[in-house]
Amino acid sequence: MANTRLVDLFLELARLDGLSGKEAPVADFAVSFLKNLGLPALLDGSSEISGSNTSNMVCPVGGGGDFVLLAHMDTARPTASTKQVVTGDRVTSDGKSQLGADNRAGMAAILCAVERAVKSGQPLKPFTIAFTTQEETSMAGGLNLVLPAGIRHGFVFDSSLDPGDYAIASPGAAVFSVRIAGKPSHAGIAPEKGICAISIAAKAIAALEFGRHDEETTSNLGTISGGEATNVVPASALVRGEVRSLNPAKVTPILDRIKAGFKDASASAGGSAQFDWAWDFKPYRHDKGSEVCLLAEAAVKAAGLVPAAVPSHGGSDANSLNAKGVATVNFGIGARNPHADDEYILLEHLDKTSEIIWQLIKK
Repeated sequence: MANTRLVDLFLELARLDGLSGKEAPVADFAVSFLKNLGLPALLDGSSEISGSNTSNMVCPVGGGGDFVLLAHMDTARPTASTKQVVTGDRVTSDGKSQLGADNRAGMAAILCAVERAVKSGQPLKPFTIAFTTQEETSMAGGLNLVLPAGIRHGFVFDSSLDPGDYAIASPGAAVFSVRIAGKPSHAGIAPEKGICAISIAAKAIAALEFGRHDEETTSNLGTISGGEATNVVPASALVRGEVRSLNPAKVTPILDRIKAGFKDASASAGGSAQFDWAWDFKPYRHDKGSEVCLLAEAAVKAAGLVPAAVPSHGGSDANSLNAKGVATVNFGIGARNPHADDEYILLEHLDKTSEIIWQLIKK
């Protein structure tokens, strides 16, 4: 039997528009909800750095404790006009827009568990709730999240894994850009006097390999832009992409090959190339016997589920927290087909996610 309060809370949250950088309605809802429970919800001031129209929501319960429960407030697409459909076993949309289970389901599961505890008088461990901005784009919310001192462990509820499964490892993503300089010339009168930056990019790309390199490493060419007009030999081009791996040692050699490929193609044509890269988010990996994993497994077992520690191939706020020194894993909530028109979540998965949270927070 589905928890109707949890379903209603999820539907209410999912109806709020909160695109990345525009999460204010969602933050306002969360602050009001928690304050109505007598809890000290606040905004952490991160918007001054992140550029969102609101800050991360942070709520230290019982002083904040040593662990944080986290979900993100933003969605990749608008949800305010989504027509929600509740059937016998799931919540979905009418197939014409995103549902918003990623990540309003995580938020709802956390809020419902906390409300259940407060209203039932259940004694709680000290802990912190955090809802972040911009996870779907820059992760600027998680990167600039201000948590109480003493937070050692993090539990993110934002994976499409089934409840009970959790991401014990996640890749890092290094984003790169190549700015290619050629030489402009009239394409009809004197094309031979020009140096085509787009052609340089094409030759470099054709000689390089992108895609899957091994079971834990991928690279991708994301965007190409350049040129000014059809009658001008393009003097500039910009190429952007990423290299992603569970093993950070495998990233730099691939970046070096990409850099060399563009440098060589540019030099042979008489142009030049400026190559830059930076970590978008860094990888993490935990030993199954680590304290954060033992805490995760205990909560899953107490919720009546069988835990499974698995590697993830996507990034999340768990990467940001681990980079801050907060040992964090990302729990499955069962949201399926995130960002797509056929996104859905099973009612059973909503219930199980909230039960895991209940086991984490109750004394």
